[in-house]
Formats: sequence, structure tokens, C-alpha cells
Amino acid sequence: MKNKTTFTAKGIQALKPKEKDYTLSEGQGFTIRVLPSGVKTWWYYYSFAGKRRKLNLGNFPHVALELARKEFRNAANLVTDGIDPQISPSAPVTEAPLTLEILASQWTAWSAEQHDPKWANTLKLAIAKDFLPIYGSRLASELRRREAVAILEAKAVTAPGQARNLHKALRGMFAYAVDRELVDSNPFAEIRAARVIPTMKPTSRERHLSDDEIKIIWNAIDSGGGSDSTRRVLKLTLLTGQRPGEVAGMHSREIQIGVGQERCNDCRRCGWWTIPAERRKDNKGGEHRVYLTPFAMSLVSDWEALDGYIFPGVDLEKPITENSVAYHVRRDVPATEKIPYYGLPRWTPHDLRRTCGTGIVRLGGRMEIMDAILGHQIVGVAGVYNRHKYDAEKLEWSTIWAEHLQRQLGI
Repeated sequence: MKNKTTFTAKGIQALKPKEKDYTLSEGQGFTIRVLPSGVKTWWYYYSFAGKRRKLNLGNFPHVALELARKEFRNAANLVTDGIDPQISPSAPVTEAPLTLEILASQWTAWSAEQHDPKWANTLKLAIAKDFLPIYGSRLASELRRREAVAILEAKAVTAPGQARNLHKALRGMFAYAVDRELVDSNPFAEIRAARVIPTMKPTSRERHLSDDEIKIIWNAIDSGGGSDSTRRVLKLTLLTGQRPGEVAGMHSREIQIGVGQERCNDCRRCGWWTIPAERRKDNKGGEHRVYLTPFAMSLVSDWEALDGYIFPGVDLEKPITENSVAYHVRRDVPATEKIPYYGLPRWTPHDLRRTCGTGIVRLGGRMEIMDAILGHQIVGVAGVYNRHKYDAEKLEWSTIWAEHLQRQLGI
């Protein structure tokens, strides 16, 4: 049974898929059907020559509400005149040609609602920069697999990492189009980069800093310019082993003082940092608890007075970005004699996270403890039941790592 309602553009946009498909009707046979996949299709249900029939008016949002309503009224008028709209040459659905530029616009709007904002923007920029300037005016139905391979090969010559992002973006865009019956096939779906385009194969990074390198950069960070937030993010990333972006976005509401003992309210020298699930990479693994040693807390600064982001950017209402921190590491700062990477072989803020993990193992910590401290996702049932299992080990080995650093640095 169809539910009768008055359609609005916002209302159609807000319709969410359910376990089973469902329909809504505005009356007189004008209907929208929502599939579990999220596809929304306009239909006109009518009777002709004693038989119940239906006419596909296209998919939303490619066919907007007003266009669908116009097509419904045209078809209904034909039925009134004794003409079946499905066999009438005068009543085609007047959809605009689906160019790749139009498809990209629809998909990036959908992607912005489905993905982490940073990742959605990465995908959007990959398409806008490396695809649309050449192929935007082409019809989406015309792109073939050989062209898809050529697009990725050309980008992989100069930027393999960006080629991988472009592949993910275009594969996702065409999957979106196939699900909504906008195109018949996905030319990027079966491309296995490591086999078809070997230059796109990712290379694993094993870079971590030695104790001697840590001593060099620790003081160089203080004298090498950059904002106070930049300097503290780099150091806290090394101390806690968390992802630089998660450190940069730390908020005062995520910090709890102490370890649950009576003296904590007086001491206030250590605590726990709970990273919410929505701030973690790809929203995987749920929230993550990080023990903040007294050494780490000294880098958090006067967090209680801040009542906001611990590492603010230029706009104090927003945190510093991971990209700005990484940029400072690799840039020259002539006024301070800072050179790229503080004079060391190339490293990134993420390598500080790897340095923490390898350091804990080198000091005697088990791999599973390192995984717990770094917040690596534990898959399956164990990931559900072990989420808070390692708090004691986190406290112990985060302390051991912090004390090791303090000895090396003479602090």
C-alpha cells in the first residue's frame, strides 16, 4: 500500500532506505520508490485498456521533482486522451544527457553525506583536478575500460598516490551511477592496480626515528618556527602514538583527569584522552582511550582554561589542520635556519606515530599492547569485548615510553 503525501524536494532528498523497498504516492499514480540500496525512482501507475501499468520516469536526483512531476502530468494527459504513454512517440522522458560533469556533481554531493568530510573532499578534488578538465563534457555512458586504464596510467606516471585516490573516486562514482541505473557498467570496477598498472602499487613506509634523531628534532622543533600548536602536535604525536590528525583535533571535552583514584583531583598531572569514533580514521574501531602521562599532559597546556580545541589554528574556533603541521615539517624557515625535515632524511608526522609503536616493542612491550596503544582496529568479536581490556597495559607502557624519552632528552 502506498502512503499518500505531498512531495517536496527536501522531503525526497531526506528519504532514507530501509530493509525492504517502499513507495510513497502524491496521488493519481505519481509515486516514488526507494530501494534498500538507496536508489529512488519516480513511477507513474495507471490503468489502460483494463490493465494495470506503470511508467518509469527516471531516478532522483538526476530527474528532479519538478521534472518528474511534469513528465507524470504529460503521461497522465495522454492516458486521458486514450493514448498509452509507453508506446506514444510523443511522450519520451525528457532527461538531459548525463555528462560526466553532471554525474560528478551528483556523486560528490552524495559522497559528502556518506563519507568523512576530509576523505570526501579528497575524492572531490581528485575528480575535479585530474578527470573533469578532459572528460567532463563526455557522456557518462560512453567511457570504456581502456580509457579508464589510460586515465589512471597517465596520472600514475607522475603521482602514484594521487592515481590511487583518483581510482577510488572514479570507481565509487560509477558504482553510484550503476546502482541508480544511470549507466550500464562501471569501467573502473575490475581494474586491479597492482596487476594492470604496477606503478600504482602502494609502497609501505618503514620510516621511524632513532633515539639520536629524536634528540635532534625535539629541540629543533622548538627553535624551528611554526605556531605553538604545530610544535605541541608534533611532540604529542611522538609521545602518544596517535594519528597526527586526531592529535591536532583534540578538544578539552575529550580529556578526563586522573586514573580514578582519590588523589587525582589534587594531583591532576595525568589523565585519559577519549577520541570519539567520529574523529577516528574512516570512523572505524569505535572510540579510543589514550593514557596521558604527566609528560604528555605538559604538552596539552592549560586545557581547562581553554574550554575548546587544545591546538587551535589561525581561527581559534577551529583546530590546526594535519596538513599545516606536515607542511611545516617539510618546508624551509629561513628566519630560524630551519631546513626541510629539520635536516634529517625525509620523515612525516605519521612516522612519529610509527616511532612510538616500534619504540614500545623495542622496550619489551608485546605487539598486542602496541596495537592497543596505537588504536589499531581489532576485528571480529574480540574487537567488541576487548575495547577496554588494555587500560592497565596502556598506562604501564605509555609511562615506560614517556620515561624512556625523558631519559634520552635529559628532561
